[in-house]
Amino acid sequence: MICIIGCGASGMLAAIQAARAGAAVTVLEHNDRPGRKLLATGNGKCNLTNDNQSLENFRGECREEIAGIVDAFSEEALLSFFREIGILTKEKRGYRYPRSEQALSVVTALSSEMRRLRVRVLFGADVTKVSGSDNDYEIFYTIDGKEYRMRSETVVFACGGPAGERLGQSDFGLRMLRSLGVPVNDPTPALVPLLCKNPHAKTVSGVRMEAEVTLTVGNESYKEHGEIVWTDYGISGIPVMQLSRYASEALRDGRCPVTIAVNSLPDMTAEEISAEIGRRTSEETFRGRSAEEAMDGLVPKKLLFVLLKDSGIDPEAPVSAVTEKKREELVRRLAKSEYTVTGTRPWEYAQVMRGGVPLTAIDPESCEVRGHAGLFVTGELLDMDGNCGGYNLQWAFATGTVCGRAAARREARSKG
Repeated sequence: MICIIGCGASGMLAAIQAARAGAAVTVLEHNDRPGRKLLATGNGKCNLTNDNQSLENFRGECREEIAGIVDAFSEEALLSFFREIGILTKEKRGYRYPRSEQALSVVTALSSEMRRLRVRVLFGADVTKVSGSDNDYEIFYTIDGKEYRMRSETVVFACGGPAGERLGQSDFGLRMLRSLGVPVNDPTPALVPLLCKNPHAKTVSGVRMEAEVTLTVGNESYKEHGEIVWTDYGISGIPVMQLSRYASEALRDGRCPVTIAVNSLPDMTAEEISAEIGRRTSEETFRGRSAEEAMDGLVPKKLLFVLLKDSGIDPEAPVSAVTEKKREELVRRLAKSEYTVTGTRPWEYAQVMRGGVPLTAIDPESCEVRGHAGLFVTGELLDMDGNCGGYNLQWAFATGTVCGRAAARREARSKG
């Protein structure tokens, strides 16, 4: 019998693939329903995968292992699997969603398939301890305060990490794996908003805009482009969240300072920005306007007001009074406003975890922990985190599939 701890994306795929191969499967889930975190993905629309499967979208040290696992259950195989269980998909800019655009459809289809395959799922099961080794494990858990014990030759950890604590996530899996002697890299939040020193945070809070952001840690810089969101604590938006893993890791390790620079006019060169500001401070068309009126339309008004003030320009003063030095400062700030990153939002606001079991500690063809026969790890518990856009779910589904099939083979061999 295969025991799977966790009934999320990777746990459900592991259960289905193992059961399809003829294994008896029991899933322990501490929530009262399956796929609670899966239901929240893509703002409830469930971005299943992405047409662009470049390795650049998967963050981790072991590139060959990542590629091998993803290729073992490719985007095409994933879409075929979901079509088979009733989920048709639609494409938006390369992002793949269920046609219903409802994560509930995905969870329902996966649950139905587990039920068809007679996978036993115990909800409200809080695992308190896992002990044993080499195809002989004991799992201790409680349901409604009553204690139970299960013996299994094969245990799959598919319970994720602490990212999304409000959805019932925790560091439970990391702690249990450590207790079994499995190496675990310290976790930090990823795909999470950043906290920044910004004296004007409350003024610009809520402003959304297209921008290029550059995160700098020491001599290393990382760049992203897209819509950002200014907040009263710092900065958010997909480009910022893509970079957050590097910030959280650096801050944890004490590698400071960590800064983030915002280019508010990413489609213009510094020379073009300078020429445009010069035009607005000198041409007759703008002479009767205030500095704020003359610069209107370059960036959102709230941000413009702040950039003018920080450049030493009185927003209400005539634009013709703006000196060359202040004009140059405004150009600089439009192209690069830099802020010190002081931290990340808490785990409850993180979409995924950076850290976990290093890929060097598992067999990439099975997701079985090296030196721990019958012990498997999937999904977010592995030290790989992807970009926004369906990559973390692709990873969860791929590792669940690789693990489920391998666990079933191991079970078959033990019986034979």
